[in-house]
Amino acid sequence: MELIIRSHSVACILVSILILTLIPASTGAACTICGAFPDISVGGVSLQDIDPENLSAFRDLDPRDIGRAMDISGYALSDLNMIGNIIDTEQNTSSGDMNAAVMSLQSDVVLAMQEANLNLPRFTVPEDLTQIPPGSFSHLDRFVYVPSEWDQTGGSEEHCGNCWVWASTGALQLDLAYNQNIADRLSVQYFASSYHNGTGIWACCGGSPVWFADFYNTTKQVIPWSNTNASFVDSRSMCEQGESTVMNASDISMVPSYALDQVSALMISTNSKYEDHLISNESAINAIKAALHSEKAVLVVYTPDDWNQMMTFWTNQSRYDTFTPYMTPGAIHNDGGHVMLILGYDDTEPGNRYWLVLNSWGAPDNRPDGLFRMSMELDYALQNPDGVNAYEFYILNVTYPEES
Repeated sequence: MELIIRSHSVACILVSILILTLIPASTGAACTICGAFPDISVGGVSLQDIDPENLSAFRDLDPRDIGRAMDISGYALSDLNMIGNIIDTEQNTSSGDMNAAVMSLQSDVVLAMQEANLNLPRFTVPEDLTQIPPGSFSHLDRFVYVPSEWDQTGGSEEHCGNCWVWASTGALQLDLAYNQNIADRLSVQYFASSYHNGTGIWACCGGSPVWFADFYNTTKQVIPWSNTNASFVDSRSMCEQGESTVMNASDISMVPSYALDQVSALMISTNSKYEDHLISNESAINAIKAALHSEKAVLVVYTPDDWNQMMTFWTNQSRYDTFTPYMTPGAIHNDGGHVMLILGYDDTEPGNRYWLVLNSWGAPDNRPDGLFRMSMELDYALQNPDGVNAYEFYILNVTYPEES
């Protein structure tokens, strides 16, 4: 469910780009393959004609291959109509709020990705964390950020849909703090400029923590926000309007940089319907808490059936209020996904247990730290009427080169 996105304007929308492509990755900015797109498939499975009633073939796919297939940067994309079967250029979330930034995944593609994600490794709860008692916990003392700059939107109604990059970068940043004693802000722009060459189906179109990990597993290095041209400048770059990054990767200084060895995304098992085995809500909650206590930030992909709930809460409630999502009566499909970062929790009050979540929508007056509280009392097995998971949770597993 984390894959394609189509920007609905509500925040970070994995642009529904999806139907598309197993095109060889380009290594240059010039058009290397001009003309009509070929029939696209991964492992012999077409991405252009997905049957939502028959998704079993996707269970044999590596979800990383789907992200790689979407690199169309080697094609000439001078006419947005040329990629109309890949990117949904409509902006019509149920909320109709142009200030929101969500990833609206095309349902059949998201469902196909859910099948492929069944192949992802799962986070294993350590034996000493199988029953964590009530309490409070936070990573904020190790997480370096400027709330007003932790913002994918730039205050614009039309903005980049790269929430998945912000949240994933935050998770990687926290891992560096704990495991390498590096307390530094990491560059979001480096990823935006480099991923798929910053054009075509690129970071602002939306994506997945799985694809993020795959990128850094290839580059083997990450750079600070403070490097020359590494601060975020793509807030107003609109993928669905055919726009590309405004900052060439070659113009970003790579000195200094921090070395990585292996990076992978692990899913936390929380959804009994999806996993096809019994997982109680309390077991799901404990698993997320265990990941946090394992020095990890937790990525949450939230895909509701109506973004009005979240937008009303974010705009009108205070940072001390708790957001409790609910199903909308009569809903028939999901309303787009958004990736955020869980940095802590408090379950000391039985009637008000919550996750501490960092959003990527800046620091409005009513929440100057960019944080909000999301209730723990979720239906973790909830799926939208179209079958898309309402909640998914991930961590990044990172190793570093041995010092010589």
